[in-house]
Formats: sequence, structure tokens, C-alpha cells
Amino acid sequence: MLKKLIVLLFVSASAPAMAHLTWIDVGEQSLGLSTGHNFPAKEITVKGEYVDSVRCVGGDGEVFGLPFNDNSIRYTYKERPANCLAILKTSQIELSPRQGAQHFDENKVDKALVNKVLKSDKFNEEYFKAAQIKPIEKDSDLYNPELAQFITLPGDASTIYVYKNGKPLAQLPVGLEYPETPVTLWSRTDASGKVTLLLQPKSKALLRALITEEKGSAYKSQFLSVILEPR
Repeated sequence: MLKKLIVLLFVSASAPAMAHLTWIDVGEQSLGLSTGHNFPAKEITVKGEYVDSVRCVGGDGEVFGLPFNDNSIRYTYKERPANCLAILKTSQIELSPRQGAQHFDENKVDKALVNKVLKSDKFNEEYFKAAQIKPIEKDSDLYNPELAQFITLPGDASTIYVYKNGKPLAQLPVGLEYPETPVTLWSRTDASGKVTLLLQPKSKALLRALITEEKGSAYKSQFLSVILEPR
């Protein structure tokens, strides 16, 4: 279901649409979906009316969905889950070509697409967000091959990859949002979809990416994030 989000969620006077990051803020009895420009500083809590689903896996391996309504800002559970995947509703975004190009450029989308947007008459994008607490093991219950996801491979929980449609996403720009650094640290996945970090965070950090493809004269994009805990 396509739904336009309120302007405050994506647009501000000082930043283009989609400059906001979104991540899962997990607690002992509930989680929230936080949005902001600088992780982990929360500017907006995403309400249930903009959420498509929140699925979790417990420590016992059982998968369950979290109930919520349009006014929900916290999503409750009996025990803290091992991992969760939250998906926001798809939106149709309309921007000026300048705003669209800036949005793509800030997410390190291919320069050819950035230049193509600048030369266009308008910018239309079908857009949604997905957020994970942890990387999801490939072929596990939270793994969804139709989505782009930060994953691990069976037997190797320490290496992070980005997969979509069951295949690795090579040369994908991945940003590391680390409170100890003033800028996003960008790197690219290798041919196997493996993520290489420019530094190993010593406190909680966020990995984010934007996966974009052309869809006729418009674009289809997915924002993706996962929390990194210090090792």
C-alpha cells in the first residue's frame, strides 16, 4: 500500500528529503523506531500509521510479529528479542530535480544517476525503509530474499554482507554512522557483498545503505539500517 508520509518525517528546511536516518531503538520490554540526522540523536519517533510490519525472533528461536496501531510509538514484547526487522510503508516521493540529486548524492548513489536526475524535469521515487537490530543470518526465519538486508552467512557471524534477491550486492556504498566521528564513513561492498568497515566502532554505531534502481522515468529505493554493537 502506497502512502505519503508527512513532510516532517522526510523534509526539513535545512536538509533534502531522505536525509533522515531510521533505526530500531530496542529496550527490555519494547522497541521504537527512531529517525534523525545524527545517530543516535532522535528527532522523530515513527508512529504506527507509517509502519508496515515489525517481526522479531526470540532467544528460543520463535518468530513473532509485534502488534501495533496507528498511534503506537513503542512496540511491546514479553522478553527482549534476539533480533527484529521493521519495515515502513512504501511512499511516493516527489521532489525537485535539485533535491532529488542531493538526496542521491548524499547516499552515494551512482554519479550517472545523480546527473540524470539533475537533467530531468521532475523527481519521483517509490521509497521505503527497513531496519534491523542485528545482521540476519541468510535463510533464517527473518531473512527475506526480496528485501535488501544486512546478513551473515551460516557459520560466520562476524562478517557482514548485503544481499537482495538471494544474491550479494557488489560495490554498494555503505555508510557507518559513528558518534565519535563528525562525518559518515563510506565504504563499498566487494564482489561477494562483504562490508568492510573503515574502523571498528568502540561504542554503538549504525550501518546504513540506499539501494536504488530505475523504474521507467522514476526510481525505486530502499533505505536499510542495522545497529552495530561494540565487540
